Amino acid sequence: LSRLVGSKGYDRLILPLWGPGLTHKNLTAHLDCPEEELLQVMEGSRPFTVSLALRIERCWGISMQLLLNLHHEHQQHLASSQPPSGGDTSPELG
Repeated sequence: LSRLVGSKGYDRLILPLWGPGLTHKNLTAHLDCPEEELLQVMEGSRPFTVSLALRIERCWGISMQLLLNLHHEHQQHLASSQPPSGGDTSPELG
């Protein structure tokens, strides 16, 4: 699974969950997760959820809290790297 979570300065964290013969269909069956949902999470068009983090923890022993913390850190990084959406109303420093 790539693009689930990220870390400072990186746009993705790649988790070594693939093995010989493992396909999206096998992975979704193993995680008991709809294939479309998993693909959307991997593409970044759907948020990473507590439920998916818990499923990954149960399957591979990767801490749910670690996954959620990394995801949160990645979201903060993305937010801080984007320009403000409205006009800057902060006073000028001078």
